[in-house]
Amino acid sequence: MPCLIRTFLLLSLVALAGCSVVPTAEKPIDGLILLTPVKGANTQVLKQKVTLKKYTQAKQFLAVTRFSAQETKLVALLPTGQIFLYLVHDKNGFEEKNESGIALPSKDILAMIQFTFWPESNIKLGYPESQGWQVEITTNTRNLYYKKTLLLEVKIERENVSIIHHGDNYNVDIHTFDQEVLPL
Repeated sequence: MPCLIRTFLLLSLVALAGCSVVPTAEKPIDGLILLTPVKGANTQVLKQKVTLKKYTQAKQFLAVTRFSAQETKLVALLPTGQIFLYLVHDKNGFEEKNESGIALPSKDILAMIQFTFWPESNIKLGYPESQGWQVEITTNTRNLYYKKTLLLEVKIERENVSIIHHGDNYNVDIHTFDQEVLPL
């Protein structure tokens, strides 16, 4: 019996030591950065169908997002038309009203939409290389790295956007079905 206990303890010790040697993917930061509004830009309103997928669960909602020189505002609606999420980012900071009772990465959702639609110069100002960020932008892709680790991967195909958030292990699919630019 003592031999069995010693063997069990030895195997447990080896297993624990092995776990500490195996590198694990760790989340590099607490969240994405909300970008400042684009000065001098026309107000833009997007109506989108958003699907948030994590593991085998998927949540769908409609989003109406308004970008202006003063603020970024998002209102999310259930398929029934009921508002369940209201997000605002302006000079006073970030405000969230979540009526759903479901924990959502609200700030990151807004930051991902900004990262997808903001001009490259504004994105690079918001995610400075001096703080460990690296931004890669082409016509159809946008990638965000933090300390050389891929955090966000964005693919844009006309009105469809696919986002993989590697840091939090979820995907967001966005289909823009209406886009309106309002004069200044």
